[in-house]
Amino acid sequence: MAVRPDLLVIGPVELSALGALVGVALIACGWFVRRDLQERGLPMEAAPWLVGAAAVGGIAGARAWYAVADPGEALVSGSGLVWYGGLAGGALGALAAAWWWRIGPGTLANLGAPALALGYAIGRMGCQLAGDGDYGTASDLPWAMAYPAGTVPIDTPVHPTPLYETVAALVLFSVLWSQRRRFAAPFALAGVWAVGAGASRFLVEYIRRNEPVAAGLTAAQVVSLALVALGVIALSRTRHRWMRPPRAAAPART
Repeated sequence: MAVRPDLLVIGPVELSALGALVGVALIACGWFVRRDLQERGLPMEAAPWLVGAAAVGGIAGARAWYAVADPGEALVSGSGLVWYGGLAGGALGALAAAWWWRIGPGTLANLGAPALALGYAIGRMGCQLAGDGDYGTASDLPWAMAYPAGTVPIDTPVHPTPLYETVAALVLFSVLWSQRRRFAAPFALAGVWAVGAGASRFLVEYIRRNEPVAAGLTAAQVVSLALVALGVIALSRTRHRWMRPPRAAAPART
């Protein structure tokens, strides 16, 4: 099976599959954030500002992090650093917008957790279509594929790790969205996201092509461990809220 980048041609405009799916991700994330704001009794009109600020900050953070880490390669190469740079920049952008709308950091973190998982899943679909170097090591599994016309081409079958990450992120999104009321304490739902996202990225790095940087771990694995640790701390500090058994309904008066 071979994969090549797809282009959406609209008149004189050519849009890459990755760029188109980033747009889809922003729209989808905005919809879920808006609904979550409504459920929390917060202004729904804050959603596009929060998502837009996170997008701008994320792009800036991704470029800045990559420029420092490896200025000699393309931004879309599979270094594993771009995502975490985007996460840091996006968090700063969203915090600025949340301050304007008077939304606390703990609430913002929980608002953003499902959106982060969903946006990551959609973004990885774009990486898969573009063949941008995020694929894994050589493989002879039935679903292994080559990317001969990708942005970073390869002719031999490899692990389609963007697909693996898409599936993992969609599972994480479904858990976060379905359990958002249970993990309602500030930073609790974000803690679940951090553990899930960090653990899945840590594992997939074992079949990616990134080089170890410390103790046999890649840069992405080191950051993933830090993310898991932050998630565990957030969950441990709020466990008295989300581990509490549900209250029994009061008996009806007769």
